[in-house]
Amino acid sequence: MRAPTVAALAVALLLPFTACVPNRQSDKQPEWMKLPEAYQPKTAALTFNEDNLKNFNILNSDDQQAFIEDLKGKKGAFKGMAVFQTGAGLGEAMANSKYGTYELSAATEEVFLEITLDYTIFTTREVGKPLPPNGAIEFTGTLVEVNFQNQDKPRKLSLKVQADSVTPIKR
Repeated sequence: MRAPTVAALAVALLLPFTACVPNRQSDKQPEWMKLPEAYQPKTAALTFNEDNLKNFNILNSDDQQAFIEDLKGKKGAFKGMAVFQTGAGLGEAMANSKYGTYELSAATEEVFLEITLDYTIFTTREVGKPLPPNGAIEFTGTLVEVNFQNQDKPRKLSLKVQADSVTPIKR
C-alpha cells in the first residue's frame, strides 16, 4: 500500500518538469537571441530545403549516392543556410586544409522528417573569424563530402562544403 502512495507522490512532484523545452524562436526569448526572419532553411531556395530533402529522402541508397556525386561535380552550385556554431583554423598538414584555411561548424534544426543538417564549411580566416556565434549564415560553394546517418533519430545529413561565399543573415 505504501509503494503506490510513494509512486503517486513522485509523479505529482515530477510532473511540472516534464513540460516541453520552448522553441528556439519562442516569444519568451529576448529579441537579440531570435534568429532573423530571413533565416528560412525549410523554404528558401537551397540545395537541401524541405522539398529537396523530401525528394532526396525517398530515393534508394544507390540513387542517393548518384545524386550526391552529381552535386559534387557542380562547382559552386551548393547553397545552404544554417546557424554558425564554431570556427577554427586549419594547419597545412591537416587533411581538410586543401579546401580552405578555416573550418566552420554550422547546423540547422529539423528541416524535414526529423532530418537535421550539420555543415562543415571551409573558407578563409578573414571570412570565418568575424562571424558571430549562434548567428544565422548563408553560404554557397562546392559540395565535397556527404554522410547520411539515417538509422538514428534525429537523422542527420553531415555535409562538407568548400565555400565561395559565407555571409551573416541580418534581415
